[in-house]
Order: sequence, then C-alpha cells, then structure tokens
Amino acid sequence: MAPRPTILTIVRHGQTAANIEGVWHGSTNTPLTDHGHRQAAATAAWLAATHVDVRHVYASPLDRAHHTARPIAAHYGAPVVLDPALAEFDLGTWEGTSFQELFEEKRLFHHMKQDPHFAPHGGESPSQVGLRLSGALRRIAGQHPGERVVVVTHGGALSIALGLLLDDDYSSWNRMVKNCAVSELVLEPRPALRSFNLVDHLPDDPHAGPHR
Repeated sequence: MAPRPTILTIVRHGQTAANIEGVWHGSTNTPLTDHGHRQAAATAAWLAATHVDVRHVYASPLDRAHHTARPIAAHYGAPVVLDPALAEFDLGTWEGTSFQELFEEKRLFHHMKQDPHFAPHGGESPSQVGLRLSGALRRIAGQHPGERVVVVTHGGALSIALGLLLDDDYSSWNRMVKNCAVSELVLEPRPALRSFNLVDHLPDDPHAGPHR
C-alpha cells in the first residue's frame, strides 16, 4: 500500500485595506479589515468542519497572515508556527505602488518573464521568492509525513511558487489567488493541486479585494 501523502491546505490571508485600494503591500505589515477578520473566522469554521485531522498550522509572520491563521489554529487547539519563509514577495522601493502602475508602467510581469532574477531596488527577484516559498512548503511537508497541514501565506508569493513547483517556470502561474481562498497541494510523488481557490465558504464581500 502506498504511503498516505502529506496534504498542504494553503490559505491566502484575509482582506486588507491595500487589497481594496489595489496597492501592492508585499512585505509591508498591514492589518486585516473587519471583513478580513470575518473571512478568517469563516475559513476557520469551514476547515474545522471539513478537515478534522489537522494538528499543525503554519503562517507568514506578517500580521494579515498571522491574524488569519489564529482562528484556524484555535479551532484545532494548535499553535501558530510563524515562518518567515512564508512571507509575501518583497518589492523593495516598489512597495506601496498601485497594481496599475506596477503592471502598465513598471512592467513587472514583463520583467519577471524576461529575467526571473530581476529584482526592484531593495526587493526580491521571482527566483528568490519561488525558491524561498517552494522550499518552505517542501520542508513543512517533510516534517509532517502523511498528515494534513494548514499553511497561511500570500497570493503573490504563492503564485510564483506554484509556477515553479508545477511547471518549473516562475512566471507560468498567473491566476489570482483570492482572499482567504483555500487550495490543496501534494508534493509527492510529484507536485499537484487537488483543489484551488475555493471560496464558497466565505461571506459576501462588498469590496471584493482581489489583490495581493
């Protein structure tokens, strides 16, 4: 009988004001909105009802991820393990820039596709982000063989890591990960998504903040 795979249940953090405003906040420590807290609570309740076998919860140390993870961990009676390798893509001097400016004027996606080692001043490159987060996911899975582990992280970094894990291409995965969306990833025998971007458990969002 094949061994039971480790399942990583990956959650993007809840809504922030920067998400509503369409601004990249990356490594900037921004809090959840009231709606973001409601999203986190709804996600925690849904996970506890559908996945009763969780004993480990990991999160980025940025407040928006940590505060999303806390109600999830509370439902399971587990601590939140903060892991800096789960943090968002740091854009250095480009942080606080609107998405429109990033993609149309600074041509972030163009630079990422042309050179995965390109980094804004003081920031990270896609290759650094992808290796950092994919390495963290592999490490966490390796520490908990055969278990289901919850990981709370960020949309930008996760998209890059999924591109690297699934397609060996940092820029190939460009689907928007929604606030408090739940995805399931297995890494053995080869990386594969069992589900992606599940949001049916969330309350209605009057602002619909899709950004990272």
